[in-house]
Amino acid sequence: MIRLKGIGHVNLRVAYQEASKRFYRDILGFVVAEEDPEHGGVFMTLGENFHTLDIGQHPSPATAPRPRRDQIGLAHIAFQVGSYQALREAYTHLVQHGVEILRATNHVNQRSFYFADPDGNTLEIYYEMPLALELFAGGRSDDDEALPVSAKDEPLPAWLLEDWPGPEMEARIETLRRRQQQPTPA
Repeated sequence: MIRLKGIGHVNLRVAYQEASKRFYRDILGFVVAEEDPEHGGVFMTLGENFHTLDIGQHPSPATAPRPRRDQIGLAHIAFQVGSYQALREAYTHLVQHGVEILRATNHVNQRSFYFADPDGNTLEIYYEMPLALELFAGGRSDDDEALPVSAKDEPLPAWLLEDWPGPEMEARIETLRRRQQQPTPA
């Protein structure tokens, strides 16, 4: 059996490499690890490994089809943040920089919002509650709920301002943490 460690990187062919580099670097906070036009373009990192995202110039951007929701292939790339506050800050940052939030969803164990990069690739930023795998070991029943979004000069949606997860779920998370910290009988 193959034992994969994780997803190493995503490679995107882009219409305008410089515009994409600015978007991922200046808006999303990626760092350029290397620029190598001979071997594929710009290698960018979030700081944990050499490259998380590679972007390369498409040879014929004017005639290349753009990503569509009805195509087969990549639907979106998701980026995880470490807290609900970080999700709120990411949303605010994007809106302040003129990035349109396309939609937002409560996925039961996580909340997320979606937007597009300069080429129309859908991106997601999400916060997943701690110990979600253990809390939803039998699945989360996919009771997804659409959440409202806002634009640049509008107030943040109410769901981003609340404490999430709520007190009942926080109590369940704390109970699981305590169980995991208990020594196992020998």
